[in-house]
Amino acid sequence: MRIIAKPTIHCLMLLAMLLSFSEPLQAWEPNAKALETVIDSGEFADYFANLSAWLVQKAPVDPAKISATALDTILQDPAIALALAQRQFIAKAEPSKLGAFANADAANKTFLKWLLKNPNALQLYLLGATPLSIPVREDNSYGLSTRVLENWRTIFDAAPESRDGIYLRLAIATSLRPAGTGSPGSGQAKVHSTPLVRYQYFQTAHANKELFPSFNNLTVWEMQFVTCSGASETDLSWGREMVNTWRPDLRAGERVVETTSLVWRRNSPISHVDYKTLLDGGGKCGPRSSWSVFICQAFGIPAIGVGQPRHACVAYKSLNGWQVAYGMGWDASRLEGMGGREFLASVASRERSANFSQVEQLRWLAAALPTKEHSSAVLAIAKILATTPPITEKDLKSSEKADEMDADPSGPAVSKTGTASTPTAKPTEPVVVPPGAIHVEGTSYFETGGITVWGGEPQVTVLDSYNGGKQLLFQQGMASCWVGYKVDIPETGIYQMEATVATVNSGQGMYVRSFGAMAPVKEATASAVWKGDTKGLGPQMAVDNNPSTRWAVNFGVDQAWIELDLGKPTPISTVMIDERAYEKVKKFVLEYKVDNEWKTILEGTTIGNSYAADFPEVTAQHVRLSTLDCSGNTGGPTFWEVSVGTVQDGHGWISLPWTAGVWQTTKPIDIRLIKGAQTVWLFTPYQRGVGLKSFDLKIKK
Repeated sequence: MRIIAKPTIHCLMLLAMLLSFSEPLQAWEPNAKALETVIDSGEFADYFANLSAWLVQKAPVDPAKISATALDTILQDPAIALALAQRQFIAKAEPSKLGAFANADAANKTFLKWLLKNPNALQLYLLGATPLSIPVREDNSYGLSTRVLENWRTIFDAAPESRDGIYLRLAIATSLRPAGTGSPGSGQAKVHSTPLVRYQYFQTAHANKELFPSFNNLTVWEMQFVTCSGASETDLSWGREMVNTWRPDLRAGERVVETTSLVWRRNSPISHVDYKTLLDGGGKCGPRSSWSVFICQAFGIPAIGVGQPRHACVAYKSLNGWQVAYGMGWDASRLEGMGGREFLASVASRERSANFSQVEQLRWLAAALPTKEHSSAVLAIAKILATTPPITEKDLKSSEKADEMDADPSGPAVSKTGTASTPTAKPTEPVVVPPGAIHVEGTSYFETGGITVWGGEPQVTVLDSYNGGKQLLFQQGMASCWVGYKVDIPETGIYQMEATVATVNSGQGMYVRSFGAMAPVKEATASAVWKGDTKGLGPQMAVDNNPSTRWAVNFGVDQAWIELDLGKPTPISTVMIDERAYEKVKKFVLEYKVDNEWKTILEGTTIGNSYAADFPEVTAQHVRLSTLDCSGNTGGPTFWEVSVGTVQDGHGWISLPWTAGVWQTTKPIDIRLIKGAQTVWLFTPYQRGVGLKSFDLKIKK
């Protein structure tokens, strides 16, 4: 509601008398005793009139003599600056409503006596509460609710540290925009915390250095777009822990908004009851916009939801200023009740803090002057100051991550060595290995690879862990991603395997496969090879105990075979086949040669990435796997590994718990390993990224 404070008749008469003199009379002068008397009585009208009359005396009588130099001299006077702020405060709150607030509680009077005598706190509040829109500011007809003062007084009483410095700004911002007054959206809390709870939460987070350094430099107005978050304090804390654990690389450059790239999913079946489930379930533009705002605010970055034609995205204050992301540019954006172009111009004027403060003070002075000629002269100078120097316009068409507006994103950008760096928060903590266990760090792999779907490097990413050490990220956008480890197994047996992982999707799995137990292959031949590339995609690639390599056949071919020469007659009773990712086979047969004739061992349909089957033992030197039918129009079967023997290599699926992005140990699975140097491989199918810290192997007795 727009409220214009009207001077009393007494004030108008006094102003008329003062203006009738060529030399201003010495009238009442602001003083602490008069102020305290007014606050104790709750009668602000006369004090307001006296402030107005006193300020009129300080302005040139002749409007023609009102100049930038004269006004600057006036504003430099601390007594005038405080009186001007007091008058603006009383006018915007309205004398009668301010009196009601003062009389409601003795604590309110104590608070007002502190505030109205504190020029810094009063200026911070008035400038922070000044509307963003330039036309509304120029009109100067907005009002200030005493509800904000009630919020602030509660914080003032409970938290003495809130009376100065950054925590004063935080207290004012929280009072102006408490929890739940920001952009609505998916994952928000049903019941929002009180202003005091929200203030204490961010005060503690800042004191513990959990927020990004840029938070220290935020103005009151900017802080409002942190404190207003609709997320619960529990979710805000989790959001920071999740990024610090799962994607610590995004701390560098304060780029946590990029986690939005990972919250993309069509037709999510998961209800967004909080931000953990929002990350798990994902969504399109609306939920992603809500996520962007939330994760920025969790780290102390101001953020606002943005509406665009048939789309929603985010605006946030990056280290390079306000940006719009995951949508179209500023010209297509609407936020805070205005278009993107107006928003940028309004923000740019606020960011010139000294200029902004001076311009607003001149507007306050203009409102105190009794004639249109006087006020117009002051406002004209304010307008010149507000546009000097001119504000540099941004590219209104550009948007960060515009390509991800409505498309499946790629994996994280990494270097050719598969590493990405972020500042380490703490030194590496020593690893406690259980007695008798083999501990393997995730980053100690000897080989990595992957099959991309939406781009990105086909490999795992090495990240600096926030709490010290390093970790792996199995990237998003991969049909399959894998790493291989060399492990010295002390004795043959069944081992229990556990892994320390961080996942953001429920229902994910990781396949484990070792090599060393199956029969060695002397030579492999095939019916055909993809475009004659026998060196890179020949049949030998499917029997080399390396799941990073494969044999492939040209598109359009349904029927193909690969033959294994074991070198000598060998008992076999089991087969393992890896058709990972492409999974084209619809029908196949496994045969062995007896007296130059092929006899069937077994037949099957689909294979996939973890096929294993036992059969009655036979003795064979030559074994052939033939595809009889492949799905789709392309054909062209491909196999990463084909193995036969009497004992299967260790393998199994680790069911990954949904950890909401924090470290957790998986339930143990049993895998058989043989004594000696073994290779152990871990594979992840398509998901939004699995973090791996380490895994342990311990023999079962």
